Amino acid sequence: MDNPEVLSIYDQQVSIFRRVDCDRDRMIQDLLGKYNQLQQGYKKVCDDLSNEVESRRMWQTKANNLGKELASLTKAHESSPFIYAIIDGDGAIFQEALLEKGAEGGAEAGYLLSSEIKTQITNAHPNAAIEDWSIIVQVVLNIDGLARRLHASHIIPNTPTERILAEFGRGFGRAQPLFSFIDVGSGKESADHKIREMLRVMVRVNQCRHIFFAPCHDNGYLPVLQPYNLDHRVVGKLTLIETTPAEVGFKRLNFPIISFKSVFMSEKLPERVHRPAIGGIPSTLAVPTAVPVQPLASVTGTDSNNNDVPPRSTANKPPRVSSPRLSHPQTPNQWSAVGKASSAPKKVDVSNTNKAQTLKYYLLNQDSQRVDEPLPNTHHAVEKNSRGRVTTAEKLCNNYHLRNDCKNPWCPYVHGEKLSPGELLLLKQRCRGIPCSTGSICSDFSCIFGHGCMWTCNANNCRFKSYHGINKEPRVRVFEDGSSEIFRKL
Repeated sequence: MDNPEVLSIYDQQVSIFRRVDCDRDRMIQDLLGKYNQLQQGYKKVCDDLSNEVESRRMWQTKANNLGKELASLTKAHESSPFIYAIIDGDGAIFQEALLEKGAEGGAEAGYLLSSEIKTQITNAHPNAAIEDWSIIVQVVLNIDGLARRLHASHIIPNTPTERILAEFGRGFGRAQPLFSFIDVGSGKESADHKIREMLRVMVRVNQCRHIFFAPCHDNGYLPVLQPYNLDHRVVGKLTLIETTPAEVGFKRLNFPIISFKSVFMSEKLPERVHRPAIGGIPSTLAVPTAVPVQPLASVTGTDSNNNDVPPRSTANKPPRVSSPRLSHPQTPNQWSAVGKASSAPKKVDVSNTNKAQTLKYYLLNQDSQRVDEPLPNTHHAVEKNSRGRVTTAEKLCNNYHLRNDCKNPWCPYVHGEKLSPGELLLLKQRCRGIPCSTGSICSDFSCIFGHGCMWTCNANNCRFKSYHGINKEPRVRVFEDGSSEIFRKL
């Protein structure tokens, strides 16, 4: 042990051991560090895996739910299919033979139209079970306006007791539950707007398999159809119905055009200015002098309990067209026959007898709508002096004062002394402020109520709101003997 060489060897070995221990420590520290990193990475991967599992389950659940919704939508898309037809009834006129039958003709028209549509659909969809498809038809029109035109053309009567077109519409709707006549009133924009919006909605409804549209008589519908002309989804499901010959613009579109000749007229209604009860008045009749309507020299009245008409002026009268009077009520078929018979030119009566000068009359505009003869203006002083009795709390009897004919022995209204001309004028003006219950088709020669708005307003709460679109310029006088005269050319 005292040998220094042995100690040196031991020292060297100890140094070697120390270096080995240091290397071992470093290796262990390195292994521990890497193990720690692996642990963290493993934890992260496990977390990611858990997230992916949860996410996949969530998306799988959503996919399952969406699959169910898709199946439900597909089922809904396939269920309740229908065909939609929209008709501009002011231009697409039903056949005269159908219109003459009233409600019965409406039911027949509905059946014929349904049959024609089914035939077209069978050809267009040969593999479809069209017997399960519903057919919805809407005829959009101004019933009063069309009734007057048909009346003037001697096709059907239009009187307070004979509303043949309205009966036709009711029959049309009753016979086919999904068919309807939609009255939009006067004004072309009313029908156009409704048709345009219904078309816009229906082209996007999946259950609507096909659309039939009858616009070919009116170029105003071309801008409505042109956007659809470029849409391949619409071109295949829209068919145009031609009644009168289609305008050129419609033929340039990509839509097929068909016609239902058994249902609709193929010719336009003749333009006339008279009513059948008057006989035929040729619209091109040459009148030597256009005589304006003479203002009343006397007066007319108010309240809601009677009717009268102003006395006729005794000024020189233009030629009067006489027509035969009907001795008995006309049936629809007789009405049509009278129309055909009266379409020939009438003899002009140029006589100016005392009887003609004293006949009562009413006025029509160019659309055969009744209009009121203007009342004379009252001077402020005269009106002030006359207003007392007319505006009394006790209402005056209109029949007694304006028609000189009160048949009610228990009449609750004031009779008494006759009114002065100024008082009569005020009473007439007040009566003109009450709308006539018969409206523009009124044919009562003694009617004292209003047939148009005296104030030329556009107020929504106006009592004459439905009259605001009426042409107030008179053109024809209709006399109580059945004759008439045109005093203003078109």
